[in-house]
Amino acid sequence: MRRDRMPRMSPAQRFVALLVAALFVVGAVVAGITVLGDGGETAATASPTATASASQDASASGTPTAEPSRPTDEEALAILADIGARVEEIRGLASADIGPADLITREQLGEELRRIFDEEYPVEEREQDNIALRAFGLLEPGQDVAELQLELLGAGVLGFYDDNERRMVIVADAGLDALAKLTYAHEYTHALQDAAFGLDSLAIDTPGEDDRGLARTALQEGDANATMLAWAFANLTQAEILELGEIPLPDTTGIPSWMAAQLDFPYAAGQFWVTQLVGDPLAPDFTAIDAAFADPPTSTEQIIHREKWDAREEPIPVDLPDLATALGEGWEEIDSTPVGEASIAIVLEYFGVSPIDAGLAAEGWGGDRSLVVAHADGDVALAWRLVWDTPADATEFLDAYETALDALAFPASVRQLPDGAVLVVHASTQELHDATLGIAGG
Repeated sequence: MRRDRMPRMSPAQRFVALLVAALFVVGAVVAGITVLGDGGETAATASPTATASASQDASASGTPTAEPSRPTDEEALAILADIGARVEEIRGLASADIGPADLITREQLGEELRRIFDEEYPVEEREQDNIALRAFGLLEPGQDVAELQLELLGAGVLGFYDDNERRMVIVADAGLDALAKLTYAHEYTHALQDAAFGLDSLAIDTPGEDDRGLARTALQEGDANATMLAWAFANLTQAEILELGEIPLPDTTGIPSWMAAQLDFPYAAGQFWVTQLVGDPLAPDFTAIDAAFADPPTSTEQIIHREKWDAREEPIPVDLPDLATALGEGWEEIDSTPVGEASIAIVLEYFGVSPIDAGLAAEGWGGDRSLVVAHADGDVALAWRLVWDTPADATEFLDAYETALDALAFPASVRQLPDGAVLVVHASTQELHDATLGIAGG
């Protein structure tokens, strides 16, 4: 995970969070580590640390040993510096001049997360995002997107790279176990990306470019995951690899499933995409990824479908009328952005469509734009126009969304327009729904 300026949240994609739980980062690769590490066919070499050596000795002798002592801060920083040097070799990028990591406690991290949210996610922006998410049917009336984010991050965060202050932060009050080392390998890759390419150049948090932002997040997180995986196999002991395989999944009780799914997408889908481009995961060639940072993806469709990336198939621009002006006095635009293939599938699944059908219904996406408006009296309306590669693709989405309508507690509809596009309309009242439909579908 890397720390960004806090983006406003949109209904479809903007849960590209400021910070990302390390357990989600690791979750995308633990299965691969466990499978390839099982049975010792791929021999992991020991990293030069007391902790790693003790684990290796125990594994070799078959007899249990005492829990290794926790390293001092000086020793911990030396271990992290060694990880950084090895990550540089794997990734093929010059050292990042960021200084030593800040080693903090979990309590301090929680305080910092809250401070960052309060400073960079103003209350008025949170409320706008809450309005937009409720218009989509993705939040219940009493839920708050910022509080849900903090809860989701919760106790799982182990560290982050702050690209504003060029600073690495690692939670070290429990020592440097395999998970903490793995996290540092991931985070230091972000520091290398920033030094080499300038992460700000990806413009991930550009307003009105949600799908593009999610795709570019998948580039940077997929790269960091692939680098982390290569480092893990070269440097973790077999005991440490087995330790990673026993990490429990994070508890997401009370968190909307779409939120966890969007959090996971850049890591899981991004890693799969990057792995296709770098070849051997144990000896990756990052030439194509370096080129991708210079000419980054513009849609999640390009991440999901390798052929769309190879052909550089660009999204079709989609326009909507000025709904706020057309509805009259007291209306304002809250959010306008493409949703994109990845988030369409996530939203459909959240609304009760099966995962397979949701994915199929999102395929063939050509482009889209959603628009949310709100009135001072509390009424809200959503118009969402989507274009598709073929008439069959449009029909497949329309059928899936008709199923999804059953999950919504307010007036909503989906229909195909004469030009072949599909229009989705949500509104807080039937009268407002019909007015929005007439404006957006006319």
